Amino acid sequence: MVLDSFRAAPRAFRVLMISALIENVAFGLIMPYLAIYMVHDLLIAEWLTGIALAGYTLSGIPGTIIGGMLTDKIGRRVVLITSLGLMSLTMLLFFFAVDFVTLFIIVLADAFVGSLYMPAANAMIADVIPTQGRPKAFATLRIAWNTGMILGPALGLLILATFSIRELFVFGSVILVGAFAMNIIFIPETKPKVAEEQEITFMKFFQVSRNRTFLMLCTMSAVMWFSFSQWMGVLLIYATSNLELSNSIASMLFVVNGAMVITLQLWVTSKMVRFRRSLVLMTGQLIVAGGFSLIFFANDLLSLVACIVVITIGELIYMSIVSAIIADMSPDAERGLYMGFSGFVQSLGIGAGFFVGMLLLDVLPEARYIWFIFGAIGAIGSLGYILLGRMLGPERNLPKYQPEIIQLTPLPLEK
Repeated sequence: MVLDSFRAAPRAFRVLMISALIENVAFGLIMPYLAIYMVHDLLIAEWLTGIALAGYTLSGIPGTIIGGMLTDKIGRRVVLITSLGLMSLTMLLFFFAVDFVTLFIIVLADAFVGSLYMPAANAMIADVIPTQGRPKAFATLRIAWNTGMILGPALGLLILATFSIRELFVFGSVILVGAFAMNIIFIPETKPKVAEEQEITFMKFFQVSRNRTFLMLCTMSAVMWFSFSQWMGVLLIYATSNLELSNSIASMLFVVNGAMVITLQLWVTSKMVRFRRSLVLMTGQLIVAGGFSLIFFANDLLSLVACIVVITIGELIYMSIVSAIIADMSPDAERGLYMGFSGFVQSLGIGAGFFVGMLLLDVLPEARYIWFIFGAIGAIGSLGYILLGRMLGPERNLPKYQPEIIQLTPLPLEK
């Protein structure tokens, strides 16, 4: 049934899903080892690693802004192709890093060109999938990402059996070239005609913040990502240094998370669309916060995996609806701007989370207390969804999607 629905979806959506899977194989190939590569191979101090990871996110902010603007100005297809092509080059440059300075420059470049991608991808989905199908469409995108995040680390383990971590970046670059070629050959342009009549400026980009409800939604999701970013940075360093797990064993945590997303995301989405949007987001963030807090008590691989399971359950609930809400609140003529702005605010949260997490890991007398800190931040921050629910009002906060009619059918006016 899932495959039939996928085949019936617009060509732009199908190509985007496949290329996103390929892209995330490359990302998953190096992500479990990036912080380890910095600390253990390049001998960069943990607090400097935190700066590099924060820089990775913060450098993506102008990329997200410009990507959103270009998405509306020159089209989704050109932005996607440009981002993938440049990412293949910047990933290759990691191979040549020798110290913090060279690595930091490469990180900034890679983050900038990579961040051009998401506003265009999200806008393309909103272009071709109607409101009722968007929760399932964005859930499918997450499945594609996480399939890559399973295949990537698994491929990484095979490569590390023969090569070093440094060589992973060469393989990742080659994989990205494949996604780049696929988009050049197969993906169509989907920008609505109404967007061609709009003037796109930096002033207009930041005027999106005048939509207070949308700004509140973006800010709350940034709080979520501030805590959740520890999954991509601190957790693996903590697992290898404090729990003394091997690099290969630690990377299996990504496999557990990805497998749960692949098998459960569509089912969870079909259930969550029945409830109030603010309640779904609040519940998901609270469960994530609880899962991070439980890492305080983890002392071996089995207990750590149990914590990851809890965190992933919260992630499945939260991510089941947040992207669809952002898409629904984005006007057709300014879809790229709204997608770029949401990515901009969320990137601020991720960048701050990377830096604060690595700094706390370096300065706290007991590293495990970091999990209580981020768990508390996530739990307290989730209370903001009560206010968001009031700002949305009953009409926009009540369930908008009927699970039985969610299909990936194209909009009638698809170009």
